[in-house]
Amino acid sequence: MPLLTSEALLHRLRNSLLPARTDEPVPEGLRAAAVLVPLRILPDGIHVVLARRTEAVPHHKGQICFPGGSRDPSDPDMCATALREAEEEMGISPVDVELLGAMTGVPTVTGFFIRPVVALIPSATRFRLSPFEMAETFDVPLSHFSRFELYRVAPHDFMGESSRLYFLDFGRHIIWGATAKILHDLAGRVVHNEKDRD
Repeated sequence: MPLLTSEALLHRLRNSLLPARTDEPVPEGLRAAAVLVPLRILPDGIHVVLARRTEAVPHHKGQICFPGGSRDPSDPDMCATALREAEEEMGISPVDVELLGAMTGVPTVTGFFIRPVVALIPSATRFRLSPFEMAETFDVPLSHFSRFELYRVAPHDFMGESSRLYFLDFGRHIIWGATAKILHDLAGRVVHNEKDRD
């Protein structure tokens, strides 16, 4: 990752994202969902907050994830879904969140179309985990995800289109699927200053 300050990296990231409150059409046959991608600035730089789901949840048991879930009829937009789910699952208060923007949706084989909403949270945030949904949280330096040579990639066909399935290790955790794709794309935005193509 370039030797830029955390503030410079956040500026670059903001410029590469879509407005947080912008929605996009959900492909037929998929359910609308959203995740919050929480970032926080620690002494050694920007970190991404990840979580591990419990074995009790109906979808994505034990997987590394972001807080998020299906859009509720009462949610005015997908950003509201991400904020609501982050509060329910991890105790992140919406008043403490600085929205940076959104990324294009990611379809999943489990039938969801996930809208990632990227946000900055206070460095001292203490999480209150839903005991049913979240087993643990951990921080990963954003720079780890910019080491693109560490990703393992498998070809993947979904909804008639060819795509790539990403896998990445961090300590004892294997990050894969939609979460790994979101992180790969996020790192590309700060390293290569890539803009959303949609």
